[in-house]
Parts: sequence; C-alpha cells; structure tokens
Amino acid sequence: MHPNRRQIGRLGILFKLFFVFSVILAISYFTTSTLFISIRDTVDITRDIVKVRFEVLSISQRMIDSLLSMEENQKKYLLLREDEYKKYFLAALQEYRNAIWSILWFRYDGFAVWEGLHEEFKAEFPDLAVGAELTGQGWVPQAKLNRWMEIILAARRDNERVIETGMRDLYVLSEQSVNRGVTGLVVSVAVGLLGIVYLAFSVSRPLRELRRGIRAFTVSGKLEPVRVFSTDELGELAAAFNEMTLRLRDEEKMRTDFIDMLSHEIRTPLTSIRESVSLIKENVFGEVNERQKRFLDIAGDELERISNLLARLMRVSSMASQIVDIIPTPVSPGEMAEDVLEKASPSAEAKGIRLASRMGGHIPLILCDEELLGQALLNLVGNAIKYSPRDSTVTVGLEMADGGNKVLISVADEGPGIPEEEQQYVFNKYYRGARTKKTTDGIGLGLNIAKTIVEAHGGDIWVTSRSGAGCTFFFTIPVGGERG
Repeated sequence: MHPNRRQIGRLGILFKLFFVFSVILAISYFTTSTLFISIRDTVDITRDIVKVRFEVLSISQRMIDSLLSMEENQKKYLLLREDEYKKYFLAALQEYRNAIWSILWFRYDGFAVWEGLHEEFKAEFPDLAVGAELTGQGWVPQAKLNRWMEIILAARRDNERVIETGMRDLYVLSEQSVNRGVTGLVVSVAVGLLGIVYLAFSVSRPLRELRRGIRAFTVSGKLEPVRVFSTDELGELAAAFNEMTLRLRDEEKMRTDFIDMLSHEIRTPLTSIRESVSLIKENVFGEVNERQKRFLDIAGDELERISNLLARLMRVSSMASQIVDIIPTPVSPGEMAEDVLEKASPSAEAKGIRLASRMGGHIPLILCDEELLGQALLNLVGNAIKYSPRDSTVTVGLEMADGGNKVLISVADEGPGIPEEEQQYVFNKYYRGARTKKTTDGIGLGLNIAKTIVEAHGGDIWVTSRSGAGCTFFFTIPVGGERG
C-alpha cells in the first residue's frame, strides 16, 4: 500500500473518532458550564448549613446540656452537701466553657449573641474563661442560668429558621440542576448513540469479514483469505491477515513435507532394531536367559507399539485442527495401569525408583482407545521417572470422581516439583521449564501429546505441585462399557 494512501486512511478513522468525541465533549462542556453556577450557589448554601449552622446547633445543644447539668448538680449539692455533685457541677461548667470557645470560631449573621454570652461568662468566671481550672465553689445564680438558657434557645431558633430557609433554597437549586443535567445527559446520550451508529457502520463491515475468517479457522482449522474493503487500519489488518494466511499455508506445506520425511527416516531404523531384537530372541547369537528374554519381549512390544504409535502421531501432527481419531473399546483402567507400569519398569529400575499403584475401591470399565490412552499414561509415568530422584516412589492412583461418572487417574512423584508460575505452560507444545532444560533431556512434547489424547476422550488433565515437594498429574476419563 502506498504510504500516502495509508496515512489518508488512518486520518479517516482518526477523524471519525475525533469528530464524534469532539461533539460529545462540546455538549458535555456546555452542560457543565450551565450547571456550574447552580452548583456553586448550592455549595455556598450547603457550606453555610453543614459547616456552620449544623455545627452551631450541635455545640449549642452541648451548652444546653451543660447548663441543665450545672443546675441539677448545684441543687443536689446545696441539698445533700455531697462533694460528688460539686465535681459533676465543675465538669459541666468546664464543658460549657469549652462549648463557648468552640462556637466562637464561627462567624455568621447573628454571631454577636455568642460573644455576649462569652462576655457574661468571663465576668462570672474570669479565671476559668482564660483557661485555668476551676477549684472553688463558683455557683451560678439560678437567674443567670435561666437567662443563659433563654439566650441559647433563642439563638437556636434563629439558627433553625436559617437552616429551613437554606434547605428550601437548596431544593429549588437542586431541581434546576437536575433539569439541566437531565437535558444535557439526554442530548449527550443521543449524540453518543448517533456517533456509535456512525462508527459502527464505518467499521463493522471489515470487522465482520475478519471475524468470518477467524471463525472459519476455529471451526474447520483452515485459514482462508478475507476481502479488504478499506485502506485504513482495518484494511491493513485484513491485508496482514491475508498475508499471514499465505505464510501459514506455506509453512503447513513445509511441515507436512518434513513429517513425511521424518516418518520415513524413523521407520527405517525402527525396522532394523525390531529385526535385531527378533534375532536375539530366537537365540541366533546365543542362548538368552529368562530375565533377558523378558526384557527382549518388552523391547519387542515397545518397538511394535512405537511403530504403530508413530503412524498415529504423524497423522495427528499433520492435522491442523489437532483432532485425534480414537477407536473406543471397553478397557479396564487397572489393567491398563499395570501394563504401563510394566513397560516403565526398566527405566525405573535403572534409576532405582519404585513403581506403585493405588486403587480406590471398585473401578468400572471405560470406553477409550487403549493404545492412545496407555501412551498418555506412559508419558506421565515416564515424566515422573525422569524427574524423580533415586530411591523415590512414583505412584499411579485410580479412583472414581464426579459422582461415579468419571475415572480419575493420577501420577504422583517425589521430584523437585514445578514452580507455580510455570504450571500453566507445562502442557504447551515444546515447553520446558527453565530449570529442567539444563538437567534433563527432552523436547517438550510428552505432556502436550498426553493432553491431546485425554481431551480427545472427553476428559480433562491438570497438575498440582509445590516447588521442591513433587507434583501430581491428574486426568479424568468418562465411564463407559460394562462394569467389570
């Protein structure tokens, strides 16, 4: 694509987005500016009510409570002559003093009444008014207490009237703000919807075409070129998708050719090895004892199995959809596990590792491809042996799961375990942990093959592990066939 055309296309989408958002922003700014005056007035009234008037009400209530307490304890002391009531009186008096000091911080219309009360208090208790502790008797005449109470109550009534008026003003302002806000919101939403429709109309067609191409790949596993409708970023994306499709087709052909070559190259030495094992078993090169014959039988069976498995795996690998064709038959999980442990015993004995099986109760038959599922289990057991230390144990467990609808098979080892951050990748093709790359051989296909086989049977596979404490691989297979 020509650079100038590419830039013009990009400007097309950018301009569309800029235009829509500019209109929405302009409407939002206009709405905000019209609301600002109402909100400013609302804030001023609210500040006066909340920060001043309500605080004055609260403090004046403390003053009233203090006066009532002074009056009550003063009368009790004069009647009963108990020092306890004198202490209560002094505490109430000091609370009254503190309340006066608190209310003097506020400045508002009608504030002079509190200054007058403070002057009378200073005249009555000069030492206490400047912060000293009251230690003398200091009784307040009943008439003065009543006068102070009347002044405070009158000030409270005036304050409450101001609050009531402010609340009415707030209600009017809030109604105006709501009306303006709703109008701005409706207009903004309408413009936003129109902008969305406009943008959707502009970009939905190429996106639908890209989605069609991607969905075709997810359903059939085949990449098909898509139509390019524009020269903007979406058009470039469609062109890049088509370029990727062509490259993947070329790579797929190269991979198929490589698989054919690899299959031929591996089958030839496998045939030679199988013939050599047969000659040794037939005593062509001398007598073999029973133990040697046992291992030669295992080697012969494994060579035959590898030859058959190679053909299957090559077919599986050549299918882009990663779908495995299975031939299900009723199989005993216990017998399959024992067969796998028998095949894995030579490598386990070579490392001094014990193999054990654990069956949790009666295990029914399962419908599966015995060869493929056995290979999946053997891959897990072989992995466990590979990473387990000498004189440890690898255990294959079988039990029922999902209310008896599935068989749960596990392979546990006592190896170094898998770090938590690597566990999500262990089933990926060719993945090998950073630590294991340096200590063990392999190319990272065993677990991926096991996962492909298990999922082809309708099962799930996962791993649990703690670094340094071994790991356990689990997979489930639905129950089928007769219960044996």
